[in-house]
Amino acid sequence: MHNVHATIQPLLRVPGAPPPITEQELQRLRKQAWAEVAAIEASDNHYHRALQDQQQHLHSLGMLS
Repeated sequence: MHNVHATIQPLLRVPGAPPPITEQELQRLRKQAWAEVAAIEASDNHYHRALQDQQQHLHSLGMLS
């Protein structure tokens, strides 16, 4: 709500909605989420097999060299 005047902002807020997070907090949460995804992918053998299958398929189509 950066483009809304400070006196109007309280009227536009959704009741019960959490306050907005800072840019630093957003970046920290993104980094944490990607770390969780990487940990899940690293521990899942099915993921590795599916990735290999996808790469082979793309290679057979000439999309990978």
